[in-house]
Amino acid sequence: MNEIDLKQDVEKLLTEIDKTHRYSMSKIYNLSNQVFEKIETPQSCASCLIRQVRELRNWLQSQTEEAKEPLKAKSKPRRKYKNRKTEQ
Repeated sequence: MNEIDLKQDVEKLLTEIDKTHRYSMSKIYNLSNQVFEKIETPQSCASCLIRQVRELRNWLQSQTEEAKEPLKAKSKPRRKYKNRKTEQ
């Protein structure tokens, strides 16, 4: 699965969780294992699911920030001019 599809799947899962407040253990752990290239067995405890969702949110946020970063690098930095006071 390529990175774009992975991002879309994570976004879809997170919007579903935000909308319904239901945590699908299998969906969360399957995506988390794909994103982080791990082989974790699904845990049904609420804190474990919330932790996995938080990690997916952080990953998605970092991916979107990296996508925006090259756009910032293209713009030239503004020059700072010093104010010159004339002596009287």
